[in-house]
Amino acid sequence: MAAVVLAAGCGVDETVVARVDGVEVDVERVQDYLEKVTGNQWADVDSRVASRLLDQFLEQEAAVMALKSEPEEVSTDAVERSVVLLRFVEEVCGPPPTVTPAEIADAVAIRMADIVPEQVLIRQLLLRGLVEAQEARARFDQGEEFTDLSRELSIAPNAESGGAIGWVVRGTQPEHIESEIFSLDVGRVSQPIEGPAGYHLFQVLEVRASGKVSKAVAEAEALRDLESAGSSEHLSRCVDKAVKQAGVVVFEKHLWFEYRGRFAED
Repeated sequence: MAAVVLAAGCGVDETVVARVDGVEVDVERVQDYLEKVTGNQWADVDSRVASRLLDQFLEQEAAVMALKSEPEEVSTDAVERSVVLLRFVEEVCGPPPTVTPAEIADAVAIRMADIVPEQVLIRQLLLRGLVEAQEARARFDQGEEFTDLSRELSIAPNAESGGAIGWVVRGTQPEHIESEIFSLDVGRVSQPIEGPAGYHLFQVLEVRASGKVSKAVAEAEALRDLESAGSSEHLSRCVDKAVKQAGVVVFEKHLWFEYRGRFAED
């Protein structure tokens, strides 16, 4: 039975862009969500980004349905919706699978065999606009704690935890980001860097020169990465289950952009 359908929208009000479990999703809620996530006017958001964010929005709506809540009870704020999504996973799907010792040992062996490029341990603030980012950096320069600014100002999903990202390896990020973060001294904060979701401020916490990693570092990183991957896979499977149970109908003709998301026809 097909649980995901792309509909032409016949007989449906043109302000309705989708249905999740029979509940209509109004275009204004989706547009508001896009603006809050990207910091741009909804009409200016690239079609690929808009497609991805619409999928994200609808997946979150399906998770809300699984919690037996009305979607209107959850705001269009990205952080609040992420919190609801995490609660859904905890309550409906339970904890992710435990990483086994064998998996850790295999990952450690791979890490210790490689020469690792230069790395920096970073955290971030994500602000909607350039002025907000400049003001946040000025407050840091005046002595405010980065973690406090993150909890107060950042729109990133990890804002409450202080914006921690982890280790970034040289050669894995866009050149304009790497040129900034790898030039920073430990403790310093970057200039605002524009991204698809807003303006980033990065703080370098530690620098690791290129070379082989120690066993202790390899074990810690292997465990962190395996747990992170396991949690992501667990979240994806859990959300997919909610989407299939709810049923998602997208009215493509009511969208203002060319939709190429997960619910599009093949």
